Amino acid sequence: VGTGYGRVRLPFPKEHIRSEILCHGLGAHLMYPKTRTVLDIGGQDTKGIQIDDKGIVVNFQMNDRCAAGTGRYLGYVADEMNVGLHELGPLAMKSTKSIRINSTCTVLAGAELRDRLALGDKCEDILAGLHRAIMLRAMSIISRSGGITDQFTFTGGVAKN
Repeated sequence: VGTGYGRVRLPFPKEHIRSEILCHGLGAHLMYPKTRTVLDIGGQDTKGIQIDDKGIVVNFQMNDRCAAGTGRYLGYVADEMNVGLHELGPLAMKSTKSIRINSTCTVLAGAELRDRLALGDKCEDILAGLHRAIMLRAMSIISRSGGITDQFTFTGGVAKN
C-alpha cells in the first residue's frame, strides 16, 4: 500500500493507494483494537482521528494553516536552542516553573524563544511551555474531531516527546 503525501507518485494500482489518515486509523486499531481516538503529530501536520470498532475512520480534523505545533516546529526550536531534537523532551521534563508560551507559530518561535532567554527564563522551563502549547493545540483538534472516546493512541514522531 502507498500512503502519505507522495502516494500519488507511486507506481501502484489505484486500489493500493490509501490516505495517511486511513492507514493511521487502521494501524492503531490493529495494534490496539479498543482504540477509538488517534492523535497523530508528525513532521508537517497534526491529525485527530476517530475510528469505529473495525478501524474505519468516521471523522477527523487536522491543523489547517501551517506546521505549527508539529515535528518541524520542534526541529526549529531545537535549532534555535542549539540542542538535539531528541533532547527536547528530556530537558522539558526538568522544568520547575510553568511558562506560558503565546505562539506555536514556527515563524514566530525564534523571536519568542530569544525574548524568553533574554528575560532569564531557563531553557527547560521554556521547553515545557512549548510542549504545553503543542498539547493544547492538539487537544483542540481532538475536540473538533469528536473528543476522546474509549482508548486513545498517540502516533507520529512527536509522540517521542
